[in-house]
Amino acid sequence: MVAAVAAIGLMAALAAMLVQSTASRIATTEGEVQQARLSAAADAGLHIALSGLLRDDPAHKWPIDGRTERRTFAGVPIDIRVEDERGKVMLNRIDEENIGWLLESMGLEGNRLAIARDSFMDWIDQDDDARENGAESEYYIPRGVVARNDAPQSVEELAEIRGFDPALVARIARVATIDSTQGAFDPHYADPIAIRAMTDGQDDSPDILERRREMGGQRLAIAFSDAEAWKNRAVMIHAVAFGPGDARAERRMVVEVTGAKSPRAIVRWTD
Repeated sequence: MVAAVAAIGLMAALAAMLVQSTASRIATTEGEVQQARLSAAADAGLHIALSGLLRDDPAHKWPIDGRTERRTFAGVPIDIRVEDERGKVMLNRIDEENIGWLLESMGLEGNRLAIARDSFMDWIDQDDDARENGAESEYYIPRGVVARNDAPQSVEELAEIRGFDPALVARIARVATIDSTQGAFDPHYADPIAIRAMTDGQDDSPDILERRREMGGQRLAIAFSDAEAWKNRAVMIHAVAFGPGDARAERRMVVEVTGAKSPRAIVRWTD
């Protein structure tokens, strides 16, 4: 009798384990299906924006000033924005004043500002002499990092530099890029922070005041009226698909728009 009871108990335990394992596999499968659905929607968001960028009439092309447009795909909400890469802080083309103005716009001040600014300049210069508040090989080697001694090759690279934490890099990424063209900075579709960093460091310049008015809705649509203005124009498409709770999928793609029927090239995928 005791053996029989023990056997029944063991079988019950095994059954419970089987049920739990099956439920876990079902939950995992459902999660994977949900993530695949969100990923497909985010991919669709890229194509929706790209289609808008390639419209024949320049006046009705998708706006490239970073405004967020809400769309849906297969019932999944998607936030899409398109940003002019020439309207961003060009991290591989800025000097000490530019990086200082950018960091000030990010809220840095005092010693923290000095450390981040000097460390950035040490990162891009070709000597191994640290500035007063900067960092060179002596600081980085024990951390398994090698200073580039050249311009950064990605926005994410800033996270390696002394004084740049992940939160700061994430904020900078919203307004910065690595310039892959020969075009000059263009303030017409830029964030005011980028304009401040790339021009004179002032908050009340005419370009900044105009952009703030536009972002406040004083102009209904911001688009190119001349097809020639699209030539060699690189833009970033950013799509975010939202699911239940905190579930989401993001995609970013940089394309070069030419005014032709298709983009000349995909410059880079960032997700």
